[in-house]
Amino acid sequence: MYYNIPLQTYSNLISFYVLPENDSVNVVMQDITPNLTAVLGEGTALQYINNGDYWAGTLINLDISSAYWLRMTDADTLEGNGNSFNPNRVYNLHEGANLVSFPSDGTVDIREGFPDDIEDHIIAVIGEGEVTSNSVYGWIGSLYNFEGLHGYWIITDADISFSYELGSGSARK
Repeated sequence: MYYNIPLQTYSNLISFYVLPENDSVNVVMQDITPNLTAVLGEGTALQYINNGDYWAGTLINLDISSAYWLRMTDADTLEGNGNSFNPNRVYNLHEGANLVSFPSDGTVDIREGFPDDIEDHIIAVIGEGEVTSNSVYGWIGSLYNFEGLHGYWIITDADISFSYELGSGSARK
């Protein structure tokens, strides 16, 4: 399955719904390396040192369940493919902020994307430049949909496990 992620100059919050068998940062990001200065995950990072002479940091391999901030010097496009597509992937979240992927190539409404039994434990969802909060009035904010190839901070008040509710075809473009 193929992916194509347009990247803007500066910061981009991305995720993958597939990764190649070799999911090392060096392999997945090799085509955009001239414009990439850093890859940051939840609690881990990798940065180019000395104008791209070498990588330094703790992030070696990409995780299909995680999201990443890419720091770019110029706009570029990250392309690739993989066979690890699993829209029923289980996400194990800890209390607090979790940087996670979305497991499909389409979109799903935030209100429909979480299983009902865990929705009360979700405080907020933050995307790149957008946020929505779970309040007594329902979901309030500028983020309306989960979207493939985008990353999200999901903030919880408890440890929870879930799979996105994608519905019958609702997560397809």
